[in-house]
Amino acid sequence: MILILLQGLLLTPAGLSAGVDVEELLNKLVTNSGCQPLAQKLHQNLQDIADVRPKEAAILQEYGFQSYNEQKISCHHNKLVLQIYQMLDSVAAYGIFTLYRTSDATPLHGFKTMATESQESIVFAQDHFFVKIRRNTSPSTRPVAIKIAQFLSQALPENFLLPSIIHYLPQQHLVMGSEIFVMGHQALNFIYPLGERDLFGLAHGAEAVLADYQLPNHSAKLLLVMYPTQQLAKKYLEIAYRQYTAQHPDQQVFYKREGPLSVIVLDSSDPEIAISFLDKISYTSSVTWDPKVEPISVGIMMVNVFIYVGTIVGITLVVGLSFGLLRILLSRLFPGKIFDRQNTYQVISLNLKTFYEKPSLPVKTEKTSDT
Repeated sequence: MILILLQGLLLTPAGLSAGVDVEELLNKLVTNSGCQPLAQKLHQNLQDIADVRPKEAAILQEYGFQSYNEQKISCHHNKLVLQIYQMLDSVAAYGIFTLYRTSDATPLHGFKTMATESQESIVFAQDHFFVKIRRNTSPSTRPVAIKIAQFLSQALPENFLLPSIIHYLPQQHLVMGSEIFVMGHQALNFIYPLGERDLFGLAHGAEAVLADYQLPNHSAKLLLVMYPTQQLAKKYLEIAYRQYTAQHPDQQVFYKREGPLSVIVLDSSDPEIAISFLDKISYTSSVTWDPKVEPISVGIMMVNVFIYVGTIVGITLVVGLSFGLLRILLSRLFPGKIFDRQNTYQVISLNLKTFYEKPSLPVKTEKTSDT
């Protein structure tokens, strides 16, 4: 019965606009699915999470966390926990999706964007939302959890954008589902311990992705860091290399930099394999031409110039004629008082010319006698 009700919800145009009210969405889900809420909805901001889970709050802040909503429901003795994270944008939602993805997660089809399922949960990221549905391991809860996840996916906006740095990862020998997108050193240190210091300068607007690669009898981790400028990439790559080798003198690190992109191979003891990874990655800058801001042609520009000049000349003529008409009108209304009056008035002036003139000096002449 629950599956029929949820299927009916999916067939209705229940998709909400970009301004999604998460609490209203959860109320609609509970009301129309036949499920019963087990507790009141939980709404938390960043400070609420920091009070109970400070480390998680620090990571969420790096991604651009907005709010968290949770609803516990029971559907015919199947208990589920609905968790919805509202992030700053779709890139941040994708980052949280990769960070919270478990090692046993497998791709789940039938969703507008990427979704995975494990023994205990179904998760997906869509627009600026990350949704997680926790369930027990009972096989009977899986169909209900999938239908609820599909309903939420239909109701949320469809916009979704992957960060550009993801496309630089080599696909050969990549462990699928291992890539994790981070936007700060707290998240990077959570997945790969590097210490409390921000070695790679991610706080300066940089983004990074860490992925696992598996070859026959060899494995490695590849870290890509994209910086806003080439100068920042050069500076922090050198700092990170010195500090990392000082902390781990027994480990080899291979790296290179191309423009604002830094590439680091970690946990690899084979120089040839590490160099092969470095050679597969190249950065090419591109310029996008927007036709909406295309410059106007010379002909149109000249027409605009003539229109502008004509407008100025026209305004000048109108002002001149208006002044002439005003003078004629005032002369008729007030004859002999303003423009054509007979009495003249003298203006007091200072005779500065004579004040500044220097008096002429007498010319001295000398008499000369012939000898």
